[in-house]
Amino acid sequence: MRARCFILVGMGGLWSIMLQGWWGIVRAQEEPPGASAQHQHHAMAEGEGAVAPPELHRHLHAAEGSGGGASRAEHQYDTSALSLKEHADGHHHHRPAILPPEEDKAYSELNHHVAGVFVLFTGGLALLAATQGQRFAWARYGWPGLFFLLGMFLMVRHDPESWPWGPLTFWESVTDAQVLQHMLFTLIVLAIGVIEWLRCRGTLTHPAWGWIFPSLAISAAVMLFLHKHGEGPVADKIYRHHSIMAVSGILAMVAKVFDDSRIVNSRTLGYIWTILIMFVGLMLLLYTE
Repeated sequence: MRARCFILVGMGGLWSIMLQGWWGIVRAQEEPPGASAQHQHHAMAEGEGAVAPPELHRHLHAAEGSGGGASRAEHQYDTSALSLKEHADGHHHHRPAILPPEEDKAYSELNHHVAGVFVLFTGGLALLAATQGQRFAWARYGWPGLFFLLGMFLMVRHDPESWPWGPLTFWESVTDAQVLQHMLFTLIVLAIGVIEWLRCRGTLTHPAWGWIFPSLAISAAVMLFLHKHGEGPVADKIYRHHSIMAVSGILAMVAKVFDDSRIVNSRTLGYIWTILIMFVGLMLLLYTE
C-alpha cells in the first residue's frame, strides 16, 4: 500500500511538473525572435555571462574602446547576425553552449540514435510478449526493463550543460524550455519502465494502472509538437520528424488502450501498437540535424 501511495504521489508530481513545463515552453515560444540575443548582449555588457562566442567578445572590446555611435550600431548588427546564424543552423538555445556546434550536433544525434536502439528493441520484445506464447513469457519483463534503462541513460546524457552534470544550476535547467522538455521526457520514460515492470510482476493489479503508460506516452507525444529547435530549414526538418513520431506514438497508445480494455477481442491490436513503437525507434535511429 505504501508503495502504491508513493507511486501515486510521484505521478501527481510528475504531471504537475509537466503542466508547468508546458506553460513555460509556450511562454518561451511566444518570446520575440531577438529577445534572446538582446538578453545575451546585455548580460555580456554587464559582465554577467561567463560563456560567449569569441566574435561577440571581440566586438564588445572594440565597442568599449571606440565608444562611438557607429560602434554601437555595428555591435547591434553583429548580435543580430549571430542570432540569425543560430536560427539558420536550427540551434537557437537560450542556454550557454559548452560544446562547439558540430560536437553539440553529434551529441544530440547520438542521444537520439541510442534511444532509437532501446525503443526499437522495446517494441520488439513487446511484440514477442503480444504473441502470448509461453516461450516468450520473459519478454513481458524485458520491454519495461529496457524503458527503465533508457531513462537512466537519458538522465545522464540528455543535455551536456544541464544540472547535475553541466554548469547550469537546477533552476536554470528547469527554466530553459529545451532542457526542461528533455528532463520531462527522461522522467516519463523512467516512470513507464517502473510502473509497467511492477504491473508485470503483479504488484500493481488495479486496471487504472494500465492507463498510466498511455497517458504518459500521449503527454510526451503532445510535448513533441511543442519541441522546437529554433527556426530555419534544419529546425523545420527536425520538427517534421518529431511530429511523425508524435502521431505514431499517439496511434500506438490508442491501439494499446483498446487492446488492454479488450474492447476488440483480437491480438491484432497488440501487434499494431508494438509495431508502431518499433517504428518510433526506427525514426529515432534515422534522426539527423
